[in-house]
Amino acid sequence: MSYNGTEADLVQEWLEYIAQKNLPHVTLLLIFLIVGIVGNTTVIYVYVFQMRKCREDRFFIPALAVTDLMATIVTCLYHSIKSLVVRTVQEDIFCKVPLFFMWSTSTASAMLLLMIAIHRFIKVRQQPGNKLSSRFKKSAILLTVIVSIGINLPILYFSGVGTFVTQYKGQNITVSDCFTGNSDYKSLENAYLIFVFLVAVGNIIATTGLYIPIGCVIYKISKENKGRDRGRSRSRAFSFVADTQSSISDSDNREKKFPALSELDKIKLNRQESRTRNRTNFNMMFAILVLFYAVSYFPSFIFVFLSRGDRNYYHRLSPGLSNLFYTLQRLFIVNHIVNPLVYGYFDLKFRQRLASMCCSRNSRKYWIQY
Repeated sequence: MSYNGTEADLVQEWLEYIAQKNLPHVTLLLIFLIVGIVGNTTVIYVYVFQMRKCREDRFFIPALAVTDLMATIVTCLYHSIKSLVVRTVQEDIFCKVPLFFMWSTSTASAMLLLMIAIHRFIKVRQQPGNKLSSRFKKSAILLTVIVSIGINLPILYFSGVGTFVTQYKGQNITVSDCFTGNSDYKSLENAYLIFVFLVAVGNIIATTGLYIPIGCVIYKISKENKGRDRGRSRSRAFSFVADTQSSISDSDNREKKFPALSELDKIKLNRQESRTRNRTNFNMMFAILVLFYAVSYFPSFIFVFLSRGDRNYYHRLSPGLSNLFYTLQRLFIVNHIVNPLVYGYFDLKFRQRLASMCCSRNSRKYWIQY
């Protein structure tokens, strides 16, 4: 098939075709963007301003929400704009800066999960009353930021604008785009990507490994508390019955007093079991976060390595496969938007504060209207 226009016109048509082809994936990215902004902003507001008295256990959560918010905004906007703006990329800075921030914020989020695991591990293993100092935890956050920046600094050198040849309407056209591997030192680039992959795998293994003994300790404590509380409840009930039978002959009075103490025992037992259940839920919450982190990052690394040697890899695919593979490569975004949903399900105090905020606002609107 012959084409009468110039190559520049053909390139422009190809860019418009690619934008239309990847529109379902871009739509999904924009949904991720909205969910991530709303969810993480809500988490930051509730934990920082509404739960100040609960900061010790949840110290790292606002920092994690900030990194997740930044990662969601940078990643979703970068890939959406790159797909929808039908023009070729000319300046390296428009590739280097977004890619650096995207990788750095994602790394910081992953390492904060490791810090949270270390915090929970120390807290479970320590004697009651011992706490990590606020200064130590602030230093841990600062160290996370420094390490994340240091690990991803090579991206500023390895990434940039690169060209590739593709076919469109029977013609070969040369197109430019952003790539993470765009230097002349391919062996160093490969070594760096392997290093980043090993860091991610090591982080996942370390974080998961810390939660295994945490889970064992929580299960043991929960089991011991249930047995101890039930034993105390039974002994108190039997003691009360014995005292009542020996000192009170009136059966009516005995029937009135026994249910009162029995209800008190039930309330105490329920409170103790509720506290145990809350502690278990809180540790389960962080374990679920680690699970999402591990599941969402592995497909991203797999597709990074698959497409690395072929810059035209995604463009040769059908629209369905192209959108699917793009989504799998960027599945790590789910790790940044799912955390607020996990908090809302497992953290009862967060859920209560959020519900009280919504109820108070609704009641305020009601009184203003009437």
